[in-house]
Amino acid sequence: MFVHGPTESVLLKVPDPLSVRDVLRQSKPVTHPDYNVAVRHTLESTKVLRNLGHDVPAPISIQHRWTGKYQPFAHQRVSAEFLTLHRKCLNLSEPGVGKTASALWAADWLMNKGFIRKALIITPLSTMKRVWMNDIFDVLMHRHATVVHGSRDKRLEALAHDVDFYVINHDGITIEPIFEEIRKRPDIDLIIVDEASKFRNSKTGKFKALKKLTAGPERWLWLLTGTPCPNEPTDAWALAQLVNPGNVPKNFGTFKRDVMLQVSPFKWVPKADAYNRAYAAMQPAIRFKKQDCIDLPPVTVQDRQCDLSKEQKDAFNAMKLVMQAEAKGRRINAVNAADQLGKLRQICCGAIKDPQTGEYITYPHGPRLNVLLDTIEEAGAKVLVIAPFKGIIRALEKEITQAGYSVGVLNGDVSEKQRDHIIVNFKTQADPHILLCHPAVMAHGLNLTEADMLIFYGPIHSNDEYQQVLERFNRAGQTRKMTVIRMAAHPIEWEIYKLVDNRGVNQDNILNLYKSALDLNP
Repeated sequence: MFVHGPTESVLLKVPDPLSVRDVLRQSKPVTHPDYNVAVRHTLESTKVLRNLGHDVPAPISIQHRWTGKYQPFAHQRVSAEFLTLHRKCLNLSEPGVGKTASALWAADWLMNKGFIRKALIITPLSTMKRVWMNDIFDVLMHRHATVVHGSRDKRLEALAHDVDFYVINHDGITIEPIFEEIRKRPDIDLIIVDEASKFRNSKTGKFKALKKLTAGPERWLWLLTGTPCPNEPTDAWALAQLVNPGNVPKNFGTFKRDVMLQVSPFKWVPKADAYNRAYAAMQPAIRFKKQDCIDLPPVTVQDRQCDLSKEQKDAFNAMKLVMQAEAKGRRINAVNAADQLGKLRQICCGAIKDPQTGEYITYPHGPRLNVLLDTIEEAGAKVLVIAPFKGIIRALEKEITQAGYSVGVLNGDVSEKQRDHIIVNFKTQADPHILLCHPAVMAHGLNLTEADMLIFYGPIHSNDEYQQVLERFNRAGQTRKMTVIRMAAHPIEWEIYKLVDNRGVNQDNILNLYKSALDLNP
């Protein structure tokens, strides 16, 4: 077999050339010592020839110009090939392997070939701009995209734009006018769902909306999630209903009895082969583990945008008024600026220390907490969560525990003996699954390679501490590819991350940040 790129054809040597002509009309006999039939290299012919036993590469692998700032890794090429060959499928690869870029390259090729016109990307709020919009710019600079978010009118206005990609949050498709607008748009013929495990409950409005939007064969549907069954194997049923309903019983209860064993009136446990059967139910699917992607860098960094609650916005604005008044009355030095910026950062995280009582005032911080919990769910192993302020650590310990995770806390309130006990259990036992840490106690030499994900709940205001925290799990003994998640809700926080990246946290830059904070809205 030989693939001839310039003519986009596949040359074959087969015993009976007419047998190929019978199933593929876009073929013709050729006179050549090594080949006797030529076939147009298309998606259809690739599928047919593979069924006939010919190992034909996907057309995108030969015909596509892989655009963007980065060359695709080998596994990203394979993932993109897989997506182009399946109208409805799942990419179950672990977080950090570049699923977004693979989907974008695949969509770009399909657009170039006329198979699709426009794509809708359904993703969590935290990844709309910081992940998808950034990746579209980095990977497909020639394409145009818009975020579909805000008021109903703003969303409808965004959908009216003539762009290639529309990026909307998960719950955005449940808004009736938005749902109807998408439903009646035949030019939106590809839907990509990021963090698709959030659609595992078939009773939710967002599942029902997605099911209706993708019910027919006209639209392509790619579900992306590294954790398709975060709780139990029955989580696979709803995803299978979206992609290939013939793989599972129509009734959820029947599927539950197939993969789970009832051991008491209210307790079910997975059967021995339950997760294998769940994986089979979600076919067609592709999955890469980070440890198998030998061309991946050891650490990948992802940014997650959060929102501020109304109470946080009000507190932020009040604090800014105080800063503006102080700036008029006296000269602000770097120490004063750092102190005031620290208070703004505390508000963004959700808890600030009362200078009068020494107690912490906690603000509702649900939007940021939800992003944290969503991110924890993506991890393949244990998780380190770094929170820069003691007050929010106290709140997060309760909230993460209530979400069902075991938590160990390392901060200045925990004695050295207690810390040693928590660390030993983290390294040798199932619990705690999460270490919630203040960066100041992440001692030199501490080895926490049992984790494969490190989450910065907020930026650290120290170059050295930031690097030391990274070294806790990126060190000898680490056997997994690692993911670093950086969370922020305000431009000031992103600026601090940028300064830390460039080792630029100094007095001049702190003063510049302070000045910009006086003019920025939360």
